[in-house]
Amino acid sequence: MPNRKRLLFVDDEPSIRLTLPPVLEDHGFVVTTAESVDDAIERIDTARFDVLLSDLNIGQEGDGFQVVSAMKKRHPRCVTIILTGYPAFESAVLAIRHQVDDYVVKPADIDILIKTINQTLTRQTRGEAGVGWSD
Repeated sequence: MPNRKRLLFVDDEPSIRLTLPPVLEDHGFVVTTAESVDDAIERIDTARFDVLLSDLNIGQEGDGFQVVSAMKKRHPRCVTIILTGYPAFESAVLAIRHQVDDYVVKPADIDILIKTINQTLTRQTRGEAGVGWSD
């Protein structure tokens, strides 16, 4: 498939790293996984991505923002989406400050997650700013 978007999926839970990537691939993404902040940053430094889908709390609370910052620095046009099972006002504010493109609450409905990713990619392509909020 030409023009398949490259997606980096970061989550410390092995079961999610095994189940979500095949679903994303079925929806046309080329998926690379990472299990830690260090692993994600290494992948960011060695490959180009169109989308980052990162858990908020990878090893410690809020360290998904470290991955977002690394991606924004290395690949500023990459769409960044935080996935969290622990939504809170404070993390939503931090998402805005880190210029996260969208914030999705776990467990995310797959159709809604795919729609969110595609809509965020479309907004980015059009140059539209703003954080989306999905659940």
